[in-house]
Amino acid sequence: MATDRPVAYASGPGHTGSFREQVAQFQSGASTPRDYLERFLDQIGQSDGEIQAFVTLTVDAAREAADASGKRYLDGNPVSPIDGLPLGLKDIIQTGGVPTQSGSPIYKDWVPERDSPVTAALKRDGAVIVGKTATTEFAAGAVTPARNPYDPARTPGTSSSGSAAAVGDGMVPVAVGTQLMSSVMRPASYCGHVGVKPTYGAIRQDAIHPFSPSGEHVGAHAHALEDAWHLLRQLAHGAGPVPGSRGLTGPVELPDARQPRRLMRMYTPGWELAENSVREALEAALDRLADAGVEIVEPDSAPELATVEQDFAQADWCIAEVSAFEMRWPFLEYEAEGHSFHPRIGKLLDRAHEITLADYHTALDWKDGFRDRYRAIAETVDGVIGLTAPEIAPEGLENIGHPVMCSPASCMGAPSLSLPTLHADGLPLGLQLVGFHGADADMFAQARWIDDALAN
Repeated sequence: MATDRPVAYASGPGHTGSFREQVAQFQSGASTPRDYLERFLDQIGQSDGEIQAFVTLTVDAAREAADASGKRYLDGNPVSPIDGLPLGLKDIIQTGGVPTQSGSPIYKDWVPERDSPVTAALKRDGAVIVGKTATTEFAAGAVTPARNPYDPARTPGTSSSGSAAAVGDGMVPVAVGTQLMSSVMRPASYCGHVGVKPTYGAIRQDAIHPFSPSGEHVGAHAHALEDAWHLLRQLAHGAGPVPGSRGLTGPVELPDARQPRRLMRMYTPGWELAENSVREALEAALDRLADAGVEIVEPDSAPELATVEQDFAQADWCIAEVSAFEMRWPFLEYEAEGHSFHPRIGKLLDRAHEITLADYHTALDWKDGFRDRYRAIAETVDGVIGLTAPEIAPEGLENIGHPVMCSPASCMGAPSLSLPTLHADGLPLGLQLVGFHGADADMFAQARWIDDALAN
């Protein structure tokens, strides 16, 4: 039986406040970052015994960081828009002096000496790292004990499960995740909050355990759309982009709302998996947007759109092929040392033994073509809209659902965003918006307008 909504979604009119609204209280002295942190630590104490979102808590260090942030606000000198922001960090992201275990017995209790670029940037910008959040084995295999905060008998999602559960339960206002197929977006849909995967390359990935580096993204879980923007923008500037990439650009504050004119509706093979209640939830939202003046374009209305919809159906294959080639290091070494893995990894590892460089080139060539075909439809539509997942959170922890709705954006590296504006059968359901490469700020602007339109 589903629980009541643990946290009021904080993006649209009439919802709970964002961290940016809290900052005004820090600046006036009405509250402090330490006061703010303690509220979340209390929630962790109440909930995490059941939800198990965190694998390691760093409470003492978090309190020290919050106190240091409070002094900066008192002095009128906060170092960034996320100074004092409590957050969780997915446990494949290297954190100096703190266990970074990647959900695997291979790294049980391993404590790195140095921070990843992501962790280092967060610390420089004054963020308050509360702890490391649970992840599936190497963000791909065996599940964690983490549970869905809306119904603990259900999954919180795939590899960023702990980050999603922590935000969904209100243990932290934001958390950092990663995504190869759907590992930020789908858990955000299941756990009822904002999830964002920026354009590929926006945030540097060094010292994050590799699986398929050419397809992995650092992303954000958040209660508020503006907090997701500030977190990702700061990481893009502080950690820097993947070397050779352009990063995430745009204004310091959340971009102003902008109404999209035309949005292509995305089906993917996931539409056939969706129950009637899920389909009805999306149809109702699209009808409301159409009534508000957005033209919802069917993919069969133009040949170039139909081709892209057909491409969506091949994204899972492409990601799997590229991953099988790129995972050979370090997974062939792990295997040679006698380690075994969950079948989700084992199946790809079998392919890793047989895939050739020519096969890899075939997949990359298709991916390049997909990206080019998608970019070309920017002349026709302002973006793509559809479900984030074809289902509400499935029952049981091992059934982590289907990635098929999220894998197209992941495969071609386009930015995507999940808004928790839908529900079905009493549980959260995400509405996905896919933007165009490098236009993350524009995607946020459209998402802000859509969120307001559906909230009114």
